[in-house]
Amino acid sequence: MQDKFFLDNINKLFSKKKFNEVIIKIKKNNQFLENYPDLFNISGVSKILKFDNSKSDIISALQDFENYFLNSKADNKKIEAVCNFIATCVVNSKKYDDIIPYFNKAKNLFEICKEQIGYNEKLFISGVDLYKYLVDLYNAKQLLKELIKNKSKSKIVYSALGYLNNYDYEWNLKEYFEYSKKIVDFFPKHQTKIISKINYKENKKIKIGFISKDFKADHSLTYFLKKTLLYFDKNKFEIYGITLTDDSLIKDSSLELKNNFEKWLNLSKLNNQQVINILQDHKIEILVDLLGLFHADRIEIFNSRISPLQISWLGYPNTVGFSNIDYLISDKNLIKNDEEKFYSEKILKLSEIWNCHSGFEFDRELLETPVKSNKYITFGSFNNFLKISNEVVEVWSEILKKIKNSKLILKSSLNVNNNFIYEKFEKFGVHNSIKIYESSDFKDIKDHIGLYKKIDIALDTFPYNGVTTTFEALWSGVPVMVMKGYNMNSRCGESILKNGKIDFLISENKEDYVKKVLSYSKNIPKLEELRLKIHKNILNTSLFNSKKFSINFQNKLLSVYNKII
Repeated sequence: MQDKFFLDNINKLFSKKKFNEVIIKIKKNNQFLENYPDLFNISGVSKILKFDNSKSDIISALQDFENYFLNSKADNKKIEAVCNFIATCVVNSKKYDDIIPYFNKAKNLFEICKEQIGYNEKLFISGVDLYKYLVDLYNAKQLLKELIKNKSKSKIVYSALGYLNNYDYEWNLKEYFEYSKKIVDFFPKHQTKIISKINYKENKKIKIGFISKDFKADHSLTYFLKKTLLYFDKNKFEIYGITLTDDSLIKDSSLELKNNFEKWLNLSKLNNQQVINILQDHKIEILVDLLGLFHADRIEIFNSRISPLQISWLGYPNTVGFSNIDYLISDKNLIKNDEEKFYSEKILKLSEIWNCHSGFEFDRELLETPVKSNKYITFGSFNNFLKISNEVVEVWSEILKKIKNSKLILKSSLNVNNNFIYEKFEKFGVHNSIKIYESSDFKDIKDHIGLYKKIDIALDTFPYNGVTTTFEALWSGVPVMVMKGYNMNSRCGESILKNGKIDFLISENKEDYVKKVLSYSKNIPKLEELRLKIHKNILNTSLFNSKKFSINFQNKLLSVYNKII
């Protein structure tokens, strides 16, 4: 009776979110823990959810979840314990370095649970999150394959394996295409109205909608889109911005982007069927996907026929696999003619580059080559840490070893802890040459761009190239070394440099990449000449000519629109 009274009281307090009281009562009555291991979980969750939690609360919660695992006999409770342990590590490790050692325990608990219980969808999905955070894509992908083998019902699982294969060389074009076609079945089709092309043609202007979850907080997308929209012919087009993210996240350049749309639809609170209904009510004629497989929860919208013309652009550098996406925006460098058969979309190639950067409003300085004052070469890459593949680590480590006293600057990703990147380079003995800046160290975009002042040569990642970072470096006058790829996402750097008229910085392979980097690193006058050339000429290329790009882009859209209407 006493037991029941105590447990009921704890559950009532928890349901009322009186977490501090829950923690105190469980601690004072720890004699109940042996017989009721669920109390460990309630205690741990309360420490996580309490308003004023501290580092010690988080660590104590981890200990609670471990005890929950060790003392529970039921499989579902063991799984819950492990999932809570992993989630707590991932969420808090960026905030508290003291959490880092607990990742080894997280891996151990996960592997023990996996061995004891075998396949479990919830457990394996949690394991994917763990290994992605550890920048261990191999193990993340192995778990995803198991999930798919066991016919997981989660569309996120299928899209995740798709986009993670952009980060390494596992699949060739044909294999990726075949996989993309298979996963379509896991994305539902929604109810749509029959499209009457005659009714659409009655519109005085063509209604074009750009749909995204990334119209927020100076997201890189805004720098490619805002001036393209600015130069749209408003006599021909009526431009809709369709956001699936709360407006409270919009600021700075994103606000400027919002102002360049004539109509703004915030549909973030609506489900996918409701989004489709509204888009059809507005008679959007051209719907542009800026989502891709990165946003599995929303990309399914494009698995249905919403508009007469549906196009994929910018959001995802590969085929999505949906037959209802009519075209993929590309250029002649990204997708070769004989490769078009490996894309579910028809390829719409722009005459020059497939996108264009707006540049920045603040002054652009001619940067002094840092090596002159530092007396050592500084390399840099601000790409997403998931792009720093094992091949990249190996090649960059070789460069650091061959260039005496050289340094490498990286900029922190939001979803990965820096320690795990250092560990990758530690295997090659060059971790002391690495400096990682936190995103939080920079108050705004001007502050971020200012970091390029410290870099002599920017190093692009492979096979998944940088895009935004390459444009930023070149705008700043910093040369970028890139390597040829084998598909769309691995040729972005190649296309940028060719259109920037500095294609001599493109390497054929890893050996050539190292050779080119060494050539400029060991010849400072040659490097200075290159940086001066980039600074002088780069803004005159198609990379930053938003007006010209916008006109070309509009003409391409009109050419395919007129064929169907």
